[in-house]
This record gives sequence, C-alpha cells and structure tokens, in this order.
Amino acid sequence: MVFGMEAINIQTIQGDVSLLDSTSLLIDFLLKKYKSEKKQTLQVIEQLSDEDIVWAPTPESNSIANLAAHIWGTVHQRVETAFFNVPDTRDRDKEFDRGLQL
Repeated sequence: MVFGMEAINIQTIQGDVSLLDSTSLLIDFLLKKYKSEKKQTLQVIEQLSDEDIVWAPTPESNSIANLAAHIWGTVHQRVETAFFNVPDTRDRDKEFDRGLQL
C-alpha cells in the first residue's frame, strides 16, 4: 500500500483531483443535504398537533416525540458535534420518557 505523496491524488474522468478537494466537496454536499433534511423534517413535525406528536399505538411503543428526540439526539451526537463543534449535551434516556413533548 502506498502512503506517500502519490496517494494524495485520485484519477477522475476530468483529470486529477486532489483528495482534499474531493473530500471538501463531499463534506460541503453532505452538510447542505443535512441542513435541507433537517429543515424539511421540522416543517413536517410542525404540521402535527400536540396530540399527534405524543400518541403511541401501544403503551410499550414510542411516540413521534420519542422517535424525533431519539433521531435528533443521534444526529446531534454524531454530526453536529463533529462538524459544527457543538458540545455533546445528549441525554439518551430522556429521549424515551413517556409523555415527552417537543
């Protein structure tokens, strides 16, 4: 395996693109996608009534509020802390509290 300078460039149809440029483009794309998905998800949740958000099909099931809090906690912990340098304040157990409100 080559770990020297020759490993920094990758070959594409258009020519040589530095790995750093490719990585930067990928990160920019993924961050824009993340922000877009976050915005759309919040718009959908805002359309739900308070009753809809806390409803669960069975006492053992999670509500939309629980699931949204869990997804948000995971994204916060894995994405925001890494890319946006936000402190990790996740309380995973609280994400599954019954009667959780968003």
